[in-house]
Amino acid sequence: MPDVSPPACDQGLLARALALADEAAEQAMAGFRSLDLTIERKADGTAVTSFDRAVERSLREGIASSFPDDGVLGEEEDEVTGTSGRRWILDPIDGTDPFSRGVVTWGALVACEDQHGPLLGITACPWVGEVVAAGRGLGCHWGDRVGRASGRREVAGALLATSGTEHWEPGTLDRLEAAGVKVRTWGNAYGLSLAATGRVDAFFDARVHPWDVAPAPVLMAEAGGCFTTLDGSGSLVAGDALLCGPPLLDPLLALLRG
Repeated sequence: MPDVSPPACDQGLLARALALADEAAEQAMAGFRSLDLTIERKADGTAVTSFDRAVERSLREGIASSFPDDGVLGEEEDEVTGTSGRRWILDPIDGTDPFSRGVVTWGALVACEDQHGPLLGITACPWVGEVVAAGRGLGCHWGDRVGRASGRREVAGALLATSGTEHWEPGTLDRLEAAGVKVRTWGNAYGLSLAATGRVDAFFDARVHPWDVAPAPVLMAEAGGCFTTLDGSGSLVAGDALLCGPPLLDPLLALLRG
């Protein structure tokens, strides 16, 4: 049978994406814990700062310069439709609430997809000097280490990270606790990094936008883990996201679905 696997991510494309993510993280760090930080509220009630907007603008300019035919979807500006078959998905500061309060779970998220699906994904958490990156067919890397999702098999004692429980369905937390799952609010961009490197056994958020989790599908696939949603579609627009190792996928989905 011929190999029908999608082509691997180009090494040069991933290198450029890493450079863009590094630049974005460095720019965001300039505003972290700044006394002059101005916080506004968008129409949906979520927080935004001038650094969210400035970092996304810089990312878009970098993409336009290097890949002018690519599309871009980001949190802070209108979508740009491309002609190349590739689309970048950006969250300049994933975790604006913690960023604006001086809490260290935020990071810059950069992802790209093509006609075959997720192509590359990066989480950059500059406050800890940590970048976790993956390209399709290139593996997942955590600095000079290989990223591996958790291989834990027992639900009891499993550590599940989340950005918050306010959007969880009633009873979800009770079911997890009754099964012995430990829930910790180590979320936002850092939660994705933790799941892709096996430092937590799972990550779940009950309300997400595409840019909140866009790096996750390729990060988890290349780390030997799973990315899915409660409806089983694994779509970035499903509105929720679960990241975990394969042994915990079915039992965690059962607990989360109730």
